[in-house]
Amino acid sequence: MKKKRKFSIFPAYIDKHLIIAITLLYVFGTIMIISTEMGLKAGDQSVVFSTVGKQFLYYIAGIITIIFISRYKRVLSFDIKYIWFAYGVILFSLLMTRAFPAINGAHAWIWIGTFTVQPSEFAKVMVMILGAKLFGYNPYNDFKKSFLYFVVAVGVYFITVLSYQHDLGSAVIIAGISYIMLLIVPYKELNQYRKVMLLLLALGIVGAIFVLSPIGTKLFEHFSDSYMAGRFLAAANPFAYQYDTGYHLIMGLVSFATGGWFGVGLGNSIHKYMNFPNSPSDFILPIIVEELGIVFGLLPILIGYGVIFWRLIKHSLKFNNVASKMILVGTFAYLALHFVLNVGGVGGFIPLTGVPLLLISRGGSSVVGFMMAIGFCEREIIHNIRKEKENENNSGKI
Repeated sequence: MKKKRKFSIFPAYIDKHLIIAITLLYVFGTIMIISTEMGLKAGDQSVVFSTVGKQFLYYIAGIITIIFISRYKRVLSFDIKYIWFAYGVILFSLLMTRAFPAINGAHAWIWIGTFTVQPSEFAKVMVMILGAKLFGYNPYNDFKKSFLYFVVAVGVYFITVLSYQHDLGSAVIIAGISYIMLLIVPYKELNQYRKVMLLLLALGIVGAIFVLSPIGTKLFEHFSDSYMAGRFLAAANPFAYQYDTGYHLIMGLVSFATGGWFGVGLGNSIHKYMNFPNSPSDFILPIIVEELGIVFGLLPILIGYGVIFWRLIKHSLKFNNVASKMILVGTFAYLALHFVLNVGGVGGFIPLTGVPLLLISRGGSSVVGFMMAIGFCEREIIHNIRKEKENENNSGKI
């Protein structure tokens, strides 16, 4: 007599560690968003219901996305022409942002009523899918041609987001995800290109150090009217621009110092009542550390992120499928780059880029975009585990 299979929302072999870590981080982030919003609204308790409502909708949208993608056929099984079509749709949405008002100098959002959609978050996922298809399945039977197509495609997204939308953070992450994915492609035909990539990376690091040096800062002052240039100058010396672009950074640093190891208590932040800019989004980490300290504020985030990193790397090392590796490593880079740019920016180590702390900061597109990437990872994990099980069963029958 056959046993009845128990109904489950999630498909078999899905990595539930990823789902649990994401959920716990999101709940923690929602609590802290409510706390910071209370500061912005001067203690108005109605903020609790509106914030919880929006956060719940974003989470449900993200979970449904994960379930749908993990249960559906692999997107990598689609013909390359359909993936290029999806690429074009996202590019069109990136161009459409100019029809809507700018936020903090960036034309990065499409407004739908009271909600906003940030297409660049989905562009980050798109470059992962495109790279995995081009190099995992080599649809053009030529890795050099695939490399050229990929670099041009990423370059178009990068230039559009950086120059057209004025969104430095998203542009850097799109380039960073693509760069890291290319480094793990195991084909000798691309070795010469990788040498050039490493040289460009070295030049970029040297250039960034120069810009943040006293000499570079002096030269950059000629472009101080530029919004992006102002952020570089504030990172080099925020107190020289304390009433302008350095104000955000100084407020964040003071909050970090106030919180110390154990914080002043949940809801007891002083600085969130002092016109702290972008406290629920880009600058939520200083408020978290001020209220909960490093031990109860920063450490839980590091543990949650650590679980996600560990599971992604564990699966990527286990599977031999190149396409699966690229999606898993691309998602790892997605989360890691957001963390580095956000924490580095609010900590004064690098220029502010307006990048949110994923799953913690307020924002619907960033949540759904990242959970979409996790959905593709889960699809690859399920595919590879099922394949392993089938091979084991077939070998057992011989």
